[in-house]
Amino acid sequence: MAASSPEWSSLLPDILGQVIARLPHIADRARFRAVCRLWRSALRLQDSHRRGLPWVVLDDGAYLTPSDGRIHHLPLPMNTRCIGSTSDWIALDRVDGVTQKHTYTLHNYFSHAAVPLPELDSIIGNVPETFEIRKVLMRSTPDDLVAVTSNICRYPFILCRPGKGAWVARALAMPYFRIIDFVFLEDMLYAITKAESLYAIQLDEDNDGKPDVSFVKRITRHTPYPNNDRYNNDMWMGTTDYDASRQENAPDELVDDDSDIDDDNDYSSAYDCTLSDCEEVVSSKGYDLLATYRHLVELCGKLLMVRRQCLVSAFTPNHHTRKVEVFEADMDKGVWTSVTGGLGGGHAIFISDGLSNIIAARGEVKEDVIYFSDTNDMFDMQTGIIRSLGPISRLDACWRTCVFPPDLIV
Repeated sequence: MAASSPEWSSLLPDILGQVIARLPHIADRARFRAVCRLWRSALRLQDSHRRGLPWVVLDDGAYLTPSDGRIHHLPLPMNTRCIGSTSDWIALDRVDGVTQKHTYTLHNYFSHAAVPLPELDSIIGNVPETFEIRKVLMRSTPDDLVAVTSNICRYPFILCRPGKGAWVARALAMPYFRIIDFVFLEDMLYAITKAESLYAIQLDEDNDGKPDVSFVKRITRHTPYPNNDRYNNDMWMGTTDYDASRQENAPDELVDDDSDIDDDNDYSSAYDCTLSDCEEVVSSKGYDLLATYRHLVELCGKLLMVRRQCLVSAFTPNHHTRKVEVFEADMDKGVWTSVTGGLGGGHAIFISDGLSNIIAARGEVKEDVIYFSDTNDMFDMQTGIIRSLGPISRLDACWRTCVFPPDLIV
């Protein structure tokens, strides 16, 4: 009599746990949970205690899974690159090899769902070679608001909703052309400038669902100039009461929509100048630079600013974080207050090119730690120690962002 086949459901929990630990990819874990009810329960238990680091994505679609240190490749169409990410979605920019026209798409890294963004195509489809998108952020789902900042004066800030239309800030209008980072919070968008001024932008829409902005309000003031001498500072850092008054009392001067965009996209205007870089160069050390970056994140309704000083190496890919400070916006007093010792509530921050995100800490994600994927290091808020995340030479000197595998729904 032939021996009966083993019951897969009879495997011991510790063996199942070892198998799960060797399945970093969401597709493999989905197949695992489909075997039987016991395996599904084992995966649910394992995921309740384990969370891996987010995947590091390069502009060519290649990605690294920190759990196993492997480089993988996402097949992208020719002349397509990644320009940003939100949670488990990436933003793609494809350039036509003949016409040089740009088309934009949101792509889910795990389900492979795709959402075209023709509203962006019509606005920033034909752009100068110097054009760069600095950040793409979805408010919630891909069919909701998508916000975009760029380095060109003509289109510094764009709001679009797929299938509904787009809203474009007027060229050189305050505060849009000085925005260096932003986050969504309910029906508001909060943005910071290099001068550390925080602005609240009230989001709205017309009867057809087309995005709009109803008003802008300054929440915090920028840091005072040393010795009251504003001429010793970067020209982009100054923001005056006149700017704030003008943009609050005359919103029509600040807002626009895509109806004013010329069909032929004539780029001979002075508005095609590029905006200053988001980082602030503090000093130079030989050919190397010390630069300060500022990032805005939202934690349980609170707004945090991460101020980071980095050494930018000229000839070697040894960029690294030198100093980190965290501040919370006091919305009533209009000031930034220092945050030390931790975030509270078991959270961690992830920052990379065009991305700043907070997630719950568990597993490989440590509490009160700020992870910098762009420099491959981390800052422990409890100890104040900065240390490397480990050697990943394939990513040295490359643009990179992160995607976050979704929690399994079981």
